[in-house]
Amino acid sequence: MPFTAKVVTAEAWGARPPKSGTFPFQRTIPRYVIVHHTDNPNPPNDASKGTIEGSIQLARIIQNAHMDDNDWSDSGHNFLNTTGGFILEGRHGSLDAVKKGFCIQSAHAAQEPGKLANGNQSPGIENEGNFMTFSMGQKQWQSLVELCISLCDSCNISPLNIKGHRDFSNTDCPGDLLYSQLPRLRKQVADKLGLEFTPEELENDSQVVDLKFGSTGSAVIKLQQRLREGGFNPGAVDGVFGENTQVAVKAFQHSVGLEDDGIVGINTRTKLGLS
Repeated sequence: MPFTAKVVTAEAWGARPPKSGTFPFQRTIPRYVIVHHTDNPNPPNDASKGTIEGSIQLARIIQNAHMDDNDWSDSGHNFLNTTGGFILEGRHGSLDAVKKGFCIQSAHAAQEPGKLANGNQSPGIENEGNFMTFSMGQKQWQSLVELCISLCDSCNISPLNIKGHRDFSNTDCPGDLLYSQLPRLRKQVADKLGLEFTPEELENDSQVVDLKFGSTGSAVIKLQQRLREGGFNPGAVDGVFGENTQVAVKAFQHSVGLEDDGIVGINTRTKLGLS
């Protein structure tokens, strides 16, 4: 499936050029799609007023804040999704990179202790509004779904790896209500891509789901921490069940007399004290 989401490029909306000496940005291999909110007023007081002209003005305001107040090289995010369902490129080069299966190093999801790593190597979507208790309108929701479909398909990202900013950093972003709707977002993206997942898998961090190679999330972080406490080295505590974590799990399983298949099911969970 080609990249079908309609995106207004940074050049088309008149973005400032990145700071001298910083562009082109480093290309990265994306693992996640990261959902944010801008923490701006919601309709009817939304900054963009649901128009393309207002969306462009909001994109410029955000870029100025990121470059002038945060002293970043460019917009910190990769895409902005406004209340009218308009999608605008953020950091220069983002659209070209994701169409080719990559991302670019950005500044929207710094890792903090006990959280997922490598967020700034994956596309971040700013959604206009504050979604602590406010429900996103249909136009904006549909453009978010469409963008996530294109990103997951083009960059080979599992819909299960659609995450919220709070999975990486100590923040309430993207708001309690929008965060609670991420399983619904994952399912709609998965359905469009012809993929099937259980409700537990769509919830992402359910204790019912077996952890195995390729799993991600806070449950993997807890696993890695427990392995490290027990003297089994899982590598970085980054929330990604990779080769080092798999080796550590197998070593633990062997040490307690379990089948060393590298899959953390109920028996391994129990022995680790995770269930």
